[in-house]
Formats: sequence, structure tokens, C-alpha cells
Amino acid sequence: MTEQAHQTSRGGRVTAARELGTWLRALVSFFEPAHQPAAWAGQTDTAAHDFACETRVVRDVLLRCLQLLASSDAEETFGGLVLEDELLAEGGPPRAASRAPLGAGVDGIAALEEVLKDACAVSDALCDAPAVWLGAWAGLGGMLGRALEQSEAAAELMESASEPPDGVLGETLRSVADRASPDELGEDVSAVFNAISLSLERLRFVEDSLKSDAQLKRLLPIFSLVQAEAAQVLDLIEHRALGVEGLERGTRDTLDGTAYALRMELRKAFEHELSGVCGLRQPLQVYARVESAHGLLRDCLQQSAVALAQCFDPAVEGNQLFPVFRAKLDQSLALRRDLWRLVQFVRRVAHDEAPPTAPLVLSRLKAFEEGSLRLLMYKDREPFERFVEEAEAAEGPAELAAVLHRFEAFLETLFGQVNMRAVLADHPFEPEEE
Repeated sequence: MTEQAHQTSRGGRVTAARELGTWLRALVSFFEPAHQPAAWAGQTDTAAHDFACETRVVRDVLLRCLQLLASSDAEETFGGLVLEDELLAEGGPPRAASRAPLGAGVDGIAALEEVLKDACAVSDALCDAPAVWLGAWAGLGGMLGRALEQSEAAAELMESASEPPDGVLGETLRSVADRASPDELGEDVSAVFNAISLSLERLRFVEDSLKSDAQLKRLLPIFSLVQAEAAQVLDLIEHRALGVEGLERGTRDTLDGTAYALRMELRKAFEHELSGVCGLRQPLQVYARVESAHGLLRDCLQQSAVALAQCFDPAVEGNQLFPVFRAKLDQSLALRRDLWRLVQFVRRVAHDEAPPTAPLVLSRLKAFEEGSLRLLMYKDREPFERFVEEAEAAEGPAELAAVLHRFEAFLETLFGQVNMRAVLADHPFEPEEE
């Protein structure tokens, strides 16, 4: 997320009010035991957990919220006008938005600002302590939660941020849900689509942050909110939609498959990629984990929306809902193909009776490095580059062959991971010999 604004499906920019409401909802979710980093890491005995890292994250989010409140005159931004950052950056006049002004008014916003400042002061004090144990952490969450519950401005902002985004995606999904039968199922499907759309909007915060120099650990509450909303999607599918009488076999299979895939990808994202990320000190390690978790969740949610939409309207296409869908599919197909060819090459030269020649090997590795390597996640690019460095440093054919044997195993594992991408689910791999 940049420090300015965020792209949304509304055809404009995420307003300061909507971003602030999202952060407040994320903070509330972050204090729920089931949606904390400790839970992602499988820790059940939180009494022995040091919440210092989580407290620093909360402080950073509170500072961002205060920055949003101070970014322009409170009466203009939250009292009737919603400023667009492009105009502010150019020194232009504020543009009126279609959104109604907050009923809480300037006084309510001022009161919310005091709530955030008080919580920030408590967070600062806790961050200076040697450790933050469960009692202090729960106390901070309880204080902030009660204050937000009593704030009319906070309630309006969070309610606004819980409305599904407008745009082509929302319009198309609503139209699809209207076709679902019986009506009871249509209501459940509409709620599922709304929750998916909201979660994808949250993940755009993450995507923007990965493209900028924003603090990535500050995004953990956003992931917490996505996890909570995804749990609602699972509940809607498993305990409501699948319970509707008279479901067709195909519809039931699609709903069941969507729930299964979402549950598996959530587990990968939170229990593997984001597990322990709060305590990491190396920025590149944090980047790799956040990028991977974001990709898993985004792709799964998009694929789920497409699968459900096509279940009720076969004419719906993935690139109709998500303009970049076709590009992601093409990139994944190209990456899978190039990886397979590289696996075949490395396997052949590693097992050939004639010793491998460094120029031939390095030429082929460099070609991949300059081409399809950019389509890999950062966490996979780094070990690939290390293998290239080992091949370059190998002294003689025997040492190079040993490197290639290990490289072959790495490439085969990497190929399997790429082949399991959600976007490739309907495109089974057909092996080809180089």
C-alpha cells in the first residue's frame, strides 16, 4: 500500500475514509485470538507468547490511521467531501464525491482522533517494555475495542469499509447471483460474492505495498481481516448454501470444491507462509513470505469467484471478471513450459556419459534467468540464482555435475509447485520432450 491512495474497482481511488475504515476493521480482527500471528504459527499457549512484535504492528497501523486523519482538513475529508489524492498532489481543489457525509461530523472525527492517539500512546509505552505478555496485549485490545465501539465515527467508517466495492466485478457477480435458483441459494451466493470481492480489495492493499517501500509487517492486520472474511465465506458455503434443498449435483460439487480449495489455500497462506513472519528480521524474507501469501490468497479467491460464477452462468469468462486473469494464465503456462524444458535439459546433461561443459550449461541457465525467472515468486528466484552462482563457481566437470544433480531435484520440486497454481487448474500438463 502506498502512502497516498489505492486503486479499487470503483473506477477511482480508495478514499481516505474507506482506507481508514479498513484499517480499523483490521485492528479489531487482529486482536481476535483466532486471527493472530501466534495462531497462524500453531501456538495455543499464548500466555507464554511475547506480543512485542504484534504491539509494534498495532502502533504502526495506528500511526497510519492518524496520518489519514491529518492528511487534509478533517471537515473536508470526512465531513462531506472525499478528497482524491491526484488532485491533492497537484495542488488542485477537492472534488465532491457521491458518498454522503459522515453523520458523526467533525466532532466525531476529532473524538476518534483522540481515541487513536490514546491507543498509540499505550502502544508506545508497551513497545518500550522488555516484553509484552498476554495481559498487557489483551488490555490494549480491550481498551481500543471498547473505544471504537463507542465511537460513532468509527462505526460509520467500518460499516462503509464493509460494503462490497462497485465496478464491473461487483455488477457481474450480482447479476450471476440473481440467476441462482432457488432464491434462498441466490441470497447465499450473493453474500459469498460480496465477501470475496471485499477480500480481494483488502489484498490490493498488500499488492500496492509490495510495489512500494511500505512497511510490510503493518499488513498483518489486513491478512487477519482477510482470514476472518474468508472464514465467513466458508461458513456461508458449508453451513448455508450446501444445506439448501434441491441443489443440482453440479452445483453441489462446485460449492464443495470451492470450499475445499479455499480451506487448503488458507492453510498454506497462514500456517506456512505467514507463520513466524512477525518475528523475521530480514526485510527480504518478510517480502518473500508476504508476496507468496498474497499470491496464494488472491489466486484462490479469484479462481473461486470464476468457478462459482460459471456454475450459474457458463458464459462468464475469467478475464471478464478480472482483466489480468488471461495474462496470469498465459504467464503461468509459459513458466510451466519453460521450467519443464529446463528440467529436461538439466536432467540430460547431469546424467549424460559425457561430462557437462560449463559454457553450455551457463548459457541455458542465463537464458532462463533473463526470461521466465521474473514470473517466479521471489522466494523461488533466490535459490535459483544461488544454483546459477554455484554452477559458475564449479571447478571442473565433476563438481559441475554434482551441482546439476541437486539443481535437478530443486527444479522438479519447483515445477510441481508451479503446476499446482490455481489458475492452471483447468489446464492439465501435457509433457513434451525437448
